[in-house]
Amino acid sequence: MIISHQHRLVILFPWKTASQTIRFRLKHLDQSPYPKSYHFNPYLQRVVHQHITLADFSLLPEAQLGYRLAVFVRNPYDRVYSGFQQILRDALSQPKWQLPASWIHQLVTQQLADNFEEICRSSFDINRWFAQLPLHKILELGRNSSLYLHPCSYWTHRVDQLVVDFVGKVESFEEDFARLCELYGLEPASTVSVNQTPASELPKVQAIHGFRYAKLFEPQNIEKINAVFKSDFVHFNYPILTP
Repeated sequence: MIISHQHRLVILFPWKTASQTIRFRLKHLDQSPYPKSYHFNPYLQRVVHQHITLADFSLLPEAQLGYRLAVFVRNPYDRVYSGFQQILRDALSQPKWQLPASWIHQLVTQQLADNFEEICRSSFDINRWFAQLPLHKILELGRNSSLYLHPCSYWTHRVDQLVVDFVGKVESFEEDFARLCELYGLEPASTVSVNQTPASELPKVQAIHGFRYAKLFEPQNIEKINAVFKSDFVHFNYPILTP
């Protein structure tokens, strides 16, 4: 997350919602005392990183300052695909990470190994992987700090009540990011986008309703996404695809 005392603003980062780009563009405004990477948070008493949810944030002292909250969300179909790709990237990059304590490194290593093992068992097939992914690994907060594939509503709503002041969408990122900056008087230091998969490595599929990767999923997984991420479709007005 980003905390700007100057602008009285907190930006929370759901997993796989352009958070790296937002942080890169606004890092000069960030006054958060919490590390971006894995660390033991003394208020939450567990290992977390930059993607802490609204429930986690509410337990931090900064939540008592009355700052405005902003969040970017993304449609569930594309987030599931992007999460699958992130697990593959993490398995390759993790040995290079510098973490604050050996026990944290051990924990994160085990989490990433478990995530990667599930992909291996699916023969690196996204449909087999998601079909076998237990619901508690998506819906249970705090179980695995390396798999934040919770509904985006975990960052924006308390039960069914919207409690953040600004919601942007990855599908209209540049327009919504400009709206965020204008609304809160932010001056980005860059227009660069980071942590994006090269176009040559992306699957060649036709977008549906602006969903870039929905056609990759088999009907049973479309049904599973529709059910598990129902709150995101409802709260953010994403159209639900029919299997």
